[in-house]
Amino acid sequence: MQILWIIIAIISSYLIGAIPFGYIIPKLFKGIDIREHGSKNVGSTNVLRVLGAKYGIPTFLLDCFKGALPIIIIRYMLGMSELFLISDTYDISIVFGAAAAIGHIKSIYIGFKGGKAVATGVGAVIAINPIIGLSGIGLFFIVAFSTKYVSIGSVVASFSVAVMMWIGVLIKEIWIPVPNLTISYESQIINLVAISLIVLLIIYMHKKNFIRLMNGTENKIGQKKK
Repeated sequence: MQILWIIIAIISSYLIGAIPFGYIIPKLFKGIDIREHGSKNVGSTNVLRVLGAKYGIPTFLLDCFKGALPIIIIRYMLGMSELFLISDTYDISIVFGAAAAIGHIKSIYIGFKGGKAVATGVGAVIAINPIIGLSGIGLFFIVAFSTKYVSIGSVVASFSVAVMMWIGVLIKEIWIPVPNLTISYESQIINLVAISLIVLLIIYMHKKNFIRLMNGTENKIGQKKK
């Protein structure tokens, strides 16, 4: 029965993560289909590049929220330890954040298209360690607006979050504590490996951006696609 409820929770997390705010916001406020502009994906990166900060930042924050929401509901609001603890030892909270990230990349609502899961992945980290997650968001904006390249900000922030999470566990300052529960050190390592895999997926999703950066054809914030 525990496995069944975990599967239901994973599916629900995917459906939350699949909500395409990067499609909804441009369509609702500007009347455009973001899939026809810029890089043609529905992530906050493309919205920020095409429409600027006014629409890109709200999209980024909403994409963060949908990564954090499944973990917040399951781990803290419902307090259903049977969903995120295996054998009362191994914490699998990040699985729900990963499901939301996959939903963002392959959204069932728009033909299994999507973004690159940067904001959604960071949102999942916020639900586990707000200081590191919010630091990642701050770093993203600093790097993106200083270089004018959203892709650089996305990759640097994602990589930095993973590094900070690993450093955090080494000094044993990681994971928001759950009342009346003791989470094992080993389970944190398992989650950190999962976070690292998510970050590697995010970096892989930016492979075309790397090529454009090397060729000098990557579009800057506020610059229309060439």
